[in-house]
Amino acid sequence: MTMFNWLFKRDESATRDDVRQALGRIVSVAPQVRLANRYESRLAPVIAKTIDHVRALVAALPAPRDATPGAWSDDPYLRAKFATPDDIARVIGESHDVRGWFDEHIAADYAFAVLGATFVERQVLVAALEGGAMRSDVARTAVGFDDKRMRFCNETDDALRHDLVQRIVEQFALEAMSRVAEKEARRDALQEYRALLTARMQMLGRRGAGMSSLIASADLGGDATRLQRDFEENEARLSALGSLADSIETQLQTIVELLDEPAKLISVTERTLCLNHMNLLMETRCEEPHADIAIHLAHLPTQPPQTRAVEIVRVARRDVPVGGARFEEAERLVL
Repeated sequence: MTMFNWLFKRDESATRDDVRQALGRIVSVAPQVRLANRYESRLAPVIAKTIDHVRALVAALPAPRDATPGAWSDDPYLRAKFATPDDIARVIGESHDVRGWFDEHIAADYAFAVLGATFVERQVLVAALEGGAMRSDVARTAVGFDDKRMRFCNETDDALRHDLVQRIVEQFALEAMSRVAEKEARRDALQEYRALLTARMQMLGRRGAGMSSLIASADLGGDATRLQRDFEENEARLSALGSLADSIETQLQTIVELLDEPAKLISVTERTLCLNHMNLLMETRCEEPHADIAIHLAHLPTQPPQTRAVEIVRVARRDVPVGGARFEEAERLVL
């Protein structure tokens, strides 16, 4: 019986395969963890825990929406996120993932992708009826979706969601390696400071050699005490970081710690917005035309951490601009 069969003998094969696939992604990011003692048996349980958490988040995302310019006028979600139908075509055309996927799958008419954007709220002054009088300086909150990107294409909704789970687990490993790199950078800085303190202590010692003690500062003892205290504090910080020989174990332990508490790094919150046609936030009960849209804000373990409005969309091959969204702009510049 293999190690994986033993660990997951009570689970379905899909769970075992998911963990094995995630482990492969992790060791591709941090190949040195293969050298750690029992790395597979230590990683497998926390990988399964993270997969369960992330799978629940991904499953909660709504059904795919058709991101097509032709649906813009009738779809309040598209109108909220895209200024015009041409804006949809531009985002599709700028996506290397979408264009590359269709290039590799010449028989496919549709692709499923993740649409991500930065959700922004701004205070603006607008003309509105207030207290029975029309005013031009009424403060309102306008919402927008900046930096829109379509990424991570796949042929079906289910396949895309599965890939998302795996990618997020991989991101945990990237975050762990980033933290390890920060620790190593701190170690380098502390070692440089140690060398500086050592040089200062040596210089201070030489000031008392021979006849120089007759003209040395009366505060020589105080300087030595402060240097010794700084040196000891620096050594304590270095010791807390562990030795270089422990770096492989440190990498593995950092990954394990992050995977063991996935909710601390990634979460998705749903927020319902009542918007008018100008993307202004409205009161729950309002008389003017409005639409209630639900957005999902994903808090992602990136560097630096980001919050993105995310949803799954279906993109049609026919909506991919020929030559790319930048082609016509470049052509105008040349002409």
